[in-house]
Amino acid sequence: MTGMQRTPRGTRLRENTGVKRAGLAVGLVLCVAVGFGAMRAWRQHAPAPDTRALWLLDLPTRPLEVRLSLGAADAHRPYAPPRSPDTLARPVPLGPLSALEEQGDGHGVAVSYLLHGDTEQALAHLARTAPSPDRDSDQAAALLLRGRHDEALTLLDATLEAVPDHAQARWNRAVLTRDLGLSLVAATTFEQLAAKAEPGWSEEARGQAQSLRDRLQSRAEAWKALRDAFLTRLRTPDAPLPVEASGRFPGLARERFYDVLRTSQDAARVRELLPLAKVLDHASGDTVLEATVQRVAALDFTRRAPLAREYAKLVLDEHPAPAELIERLRKEDSARDLLLEALLRTPGVARTQEELQALTRDVTDPWILSRVAQEGARLDDLAGQGAQAGDRLRAALAECRARKLPLRCVDLLTRLSQRATASNRLVEGEEAARAAWQEAAALGEWEREGAALVMLANATRFQVRIALSRAYLMETLARQPEDCLARTQAHRNLASLALMRFRPREARQELEDSLACGQTPGLQGAWILADLARLDPRPSDEARLRAELARVTPLRENAGRRVLATLIAGRFAVDRDWRAGQKELRRAIADAEPLLRSNADAKDARVVAYRTLAVSAGHAGAFREVLDVVAESLQVPLPDGCVLAAAVEDERTVTVARGRQGQLKGHYDASRTTPLRDDLSGLVPGELVDLLRDCPSVSVLAAPPLDSRSGILPPDLAWSYRVGTGAHGPPTASPPMHVVVSDVEPPATLRLARLPSSAEVDLEGAQRLLRLKGSQATPERVLEAMEQATDIDIHAHGVVDRALSDATVIALSPQQDGRYALTAEELRRRRFLGAPLVVLGACSAAHLPPLLHQTSSLPQAFVASGARAVFAATAEIPNDAGAFFRAVRERILSGTEPSQALRAERLDWHEKQPGMRWVDKVLLYQ
Repeated sequence: MTGMQRTPRGTRLRENTGVKRAGLAVGLVLCVAVGFGAMRAWRQHAPAPDTRALWLLDLPTRPLEVRLSLGAADAHRPYAPPRSPDTLARPVPLGPLSALEEQGDGHGVAVSYLLHGDTEQALAHLARTAPSPDRDSDQAAALLLRGRHDEALTLLDATLEAVPDHAQARWNRAVLTRDLGLSLVAATTFEQLAAKAEPGWSEEARGQAQSLRDRLQSRAEAWKALRDAFLTRLRTPDAPLPVEASGRFPGLARERFYDVLRTSQDAARVRELLPLAKVLDHASGDTVLEATVQRVAALDFTRRAPLAREYAKLVLDEHPAPAELIERLRKEDSARDLLLEALLRTPGVARTQEELQALTRDVTDPWILSRVAQEGARLDDLAGQGAQAGDRLRAALAECRARKLPLRCVDLLTRLSQRATASNRLVEGEEAARAAWQEAAALGEWEREGAALVMLANATRFQVRIALSRAYLMETLARQPEDCLARTQAHRNLASLALMRFRPREARQELEDSLACGQTPGLQGAWILADLARLDPRPSDEARLRAELARVTPLRENAGRRVLATLIAGRFAVDRDWRAGQKELRRAIADAEPLLRSNADAKDARVVAYRTLAVSAGHAGAFREVLDVVAESLQVPLPDGCVLAAAVEDERTVTVARGRQGQLKGHYDASRTTPLRDDLSGLVPGELVDLLRDCPSVSVLAAPPLDSRSGILPPDLAWSYRVGTGAHGPPTASPPMHVVVSDVEPPATLRLARLPSSAEVDLEGAQRLLRLKGSQATPERVLEAMEQATDIDIHAHGVVDRALSDATVIALSPQQDGRYALTAEELRRRRFLGAPLVVLGACSAAHLPPLLHQTSSLPQAFVASGARAVFAATAEIPNDAGAFFRAVRERILSGTEPSQALRAERLDWHEKQPGMRWVDKVLLYQ
């Protein structure tokens, strides 16, 4: 399938069928090998090669802002951006390019394509170049130019870790972080480059850094000046009010207006706020604050003044006993506004929805009502009413937009992001955080920008996008070095990221930095402490952890978060007293059970508790117990015959094999220093594999995240993943019906290559064939047909879109409501009465995008809904894969057990086509 095609940019590699990334739906690009025959033919009639043309050295300016690692292509010239996105690049000079290829310089070929604007061809050639820091830096440059910032940043960070002085990689990282809006991270990186004294490059880097710092510094200084002016007024009532400056930051000014108003101790001081109230009312288009000033000025200050004086200490975080102040305020009718604000500032003091409603019965100020709605949503969450909390926050967001209160909208978006991330709706959490960041930046609200960056880092951390999450956090620290809360949150998240990278000492330092200004660890910090007590222990760990867990009460945390606290206690205890720790972990599982339908924290706690039970049993040498625990976690009975059970947690792995004669052998290891690969080859020790070699088939019980990866056993063994079947009863006797989904027409915005029709030969012998093609292949039509099917074939692309599902989704034809995705969540709500044999001929249908703690793959969802066996791949499969799956099905229909049928056909293909390694990526779920 190789070949050449002429384009305005020269001779280039032809694309194979594949999937391109678009928006949030991420496809999987398939590239093929390259031939240069046409280049050679062209070269025979071409003039002598001009190597300068390869690197565009004849131009007075450079066409790319990024730097390339090839010396000839890295000469400094001023950067001249294209006049428009549609500007055509110069064609690649084919003669010199062919000469490079004949010299074996694939890297040079790729760089030339990149300089000439053909990033796709550059990436294709770089993929076949030997790995090196230079190759990775240039690959990152190409990815950056294609807008694939995550991948580019990951490559650049790895390159700079291996070669800290790699100038091109550092330059490209500066450009990338600048484009992401991380101005101070970018400025710092440019300054490092400026210090290298590279002719031309250092001067450009110095100018970039200065420009970035100047723009950000002017915003920050203006915001901080207004904040400080209000703080001065709070401490010194005679200080002037910053009325004029408040027009630039009406959100911050309105927040501080309420503080000054409530701490005023006489009517005259209150009336001094009238000019400020009018400025702020003008911004929101009403007269609410002017009316508020008049109302408060008319109050009796004989009783209010002492309370206002004490309330000022609360505002300045200097009150020794906020709960006692609140109790006194509850007894004073003239201070209802002080009571309401005191409650909003002290979440650890008990209150009810009814009290909030009573305190706002006569309130018409939309700012106050918005804050109370946000607090009401927090109380909903604590009461386990998550859906109601989300509805309340979304309604408040719509209202704040209608009432022109943009800073309140930023706060609500930040809270929505926090809730979505906690519920594993990670794309939603990321989008809300990004919107909050962008809106805060537009307002110039410096502090809120930092809070939104932390939320962005949190959402990307849970998606295991480590490089991007770290970049967000480093920007937060650079912007707010004096903000204790911001520093605490940033360092705490950096500690979590360090543990994800298997760097306990780094995690320890980040955790200590997070506690340096007096904040408590929080539940996240307690989780980190439980890990560090095992990986990098300190005498103070236990006291810190138990003190934090003692703060977890129904007033502060919802039921799911309280289950997490129990889990943390169990994870800490199990390494010190195995049986005592087991009891705590079992308690977490039991407490999570009634919450599993509605609470993501409870779901995560259950997954992790079982995982910890398994690895701790392995550490204790209780390998029979490992079998039982993993089977229980998967909600499957322990199978008869040969079994492999496996679980991993951080650096620890436990594997247990039961052989044909019932002999049991286990292995525990705690030496992992890198994250798991997608291919698990080598995870199971050879001695355990040998125990299973004479087994007719092996049932594999794999705890998440192992259960969506290939290679756990060699391809010459017959094995399948065993997964839970849900709560359905036995299948009903159904007449044969073979459903085939093909020729789908997914939305054009996904930019998915059209797949060829399933070959008629692949459907020979099918009984009661029902074909859903083209516009008929919608999610609802497909789901309805599958409920009665005994055989199912789906030929469609698998894509990742976390806005739709945590698992890979299958892109079908859109129905009238626009829905096009077949998701694992929708499958689990159906019942397949015919116990079908399912073949997912979709790219990477078994693949699961990274997600902390949980998995929910398409094959597992099919089995949970009644499928008796599901075949799916973890990698791209060729268009002619139907012949392979047809042969497997024929073996099964002739009476061969499914895992044996898969193994036999896989070995046949290896013998006939040794290069066809994709067959090893086909997994079987039963």
